[in-house]
Amino acid sequence: MVAYRVSSLLPIICALVMNCGTAFAQTQNLGPISEETPPAVCWAGWFVSGIRCSGRYCDNIEITCTKIPGATVGSDNRWTPWTSEENSSPAWCGPGPNLIAGFACNGRYCDNVSLYCVPLVNLTSIRCWQTKAVSEEHGGTLSFQQGTSGGIVVAAQMSCSGSYCDNKTFQVCEIKSP
Repeated sequence: MVAYRVSSLLPIICALVMNCGTAFAQTQNLGPISEETPPAVCWAGWFVSGIRCSGRYCDNIEITCTKIPGATVGSDNRWTPWTSEENSSPAWCGPGPNLIAGFACNGRYCDNVSLYCVPLVNLTSIRCWQTKAVSEEHGGTLSFQQGTSGGIVVAAQMSCSGSYCDNKTFQVCEIKSP
């Protein structure tokens, strides 16, 4: 009987935790994403705010998605062309405030990456910068911190280097909610 009461209250508790104010960013974790799994895409209005790599050559990718309060997304959602260390151009969601909202992999050890890009209609970025590289050899986790102006920091571009696109670097932007 106690187990039933707890399990019946769990959805209510989860709803309360997810809507407990704006002081804490709402997040979801997706993955692992690899060439053996389907792509992962954040919910509408949520964007990639962190990444975790595990497995050889960063073969398994987990993404953290963060909700941007007040975000209105456009209809021009698209996947970027595949990118890897063999081609010099990064996977870029631009121009404009287009942000990464999902990942797909193919090729051995997730060598080729495609990003799911979603445009923001009503919000703009305050500033953008390049992150350090993330790979499984150095802890494997990269979280984009809250911006200096209090905005949420999410990714707009990804580059990689090393064998099998092992080291991933992101251009991230601080987005200010209304």
